[in-house]
Amino acid sequence: MLSYEFSLDNGIVHRFDIRLDPVPQAAKNPASSADWTRLRFHQCANCPLQADDETHCPVAVDIEEVAEKFKDIISFERADVRVISEEREYFRNCDVQTGLKSLLGLVMASSSCPILSKFKPMAQFHLPFSTVDETIYRVTGAYLLKQYFLFKDGSKPDLDLKGLESHYEDMKQVNRDFMQRIRTASESDANLNAINILWSLSAVVGLTLDERLEKMKPLFF
Repeated sequence: MLSYEFSLDNGIVHRFDIRLDPVPQAAKNPASSADWTRLRFHQCANCPLQADDETHCPVAVDIEEVAEKFKDIISFERADVRVISEEREYFRNCDVQTGLKSLLGLVMASSSCPILSKFKPMAQFHLPFSTVDETIYRVTGAYLLKQYFLFKDGSKPDLDLKGLESHYEDMKQVNRDFMQRIRTASESDANLNAINILWSLSAVVGLTLDERLEKMKPLFF
């Protein structure tokens, strides 16, 4: 369990408890969710799910509560954001969109979305407010660890990171299409800007992965 707590300047406090072993959609009763969470509502172009099997988008159901709480919040409003786990606590005073970007990234990676769930290890070892370089270091390390396990199981590892680049292309598409859902659920721009930052981050990582890893190379020699 990992908790995000937003203390807004107007005195309102929003707290979200995120299970890193998410509850299946069926247990959440998605039938009571808003129309914008339905699978066919601006379904992502690369979504492998079928509406005959899944009535609702798993990511949309997971972030619905967050989107509702921040639907009328302006992105540059300040907030004290605390991230609390059993092991430690993080704190940052920042604009709301920065805190939301970190929270939504966690929720999306821990969801049962077939595409975003590839980043589940990142959710298990979540680092709030991470920079681009921190994200690249962590996601590359997680991907290579998976390749190690594949190698130990007798499969050929992907040491060229081609699969990781493909993952980020898929994630970029999901973030871009998911913006259409969030527009419907938002009256102001905090939710939109948080998703837009995630889209920008996935684009940057996908386009500059080799270049940024090359700059890290001297750290190891």
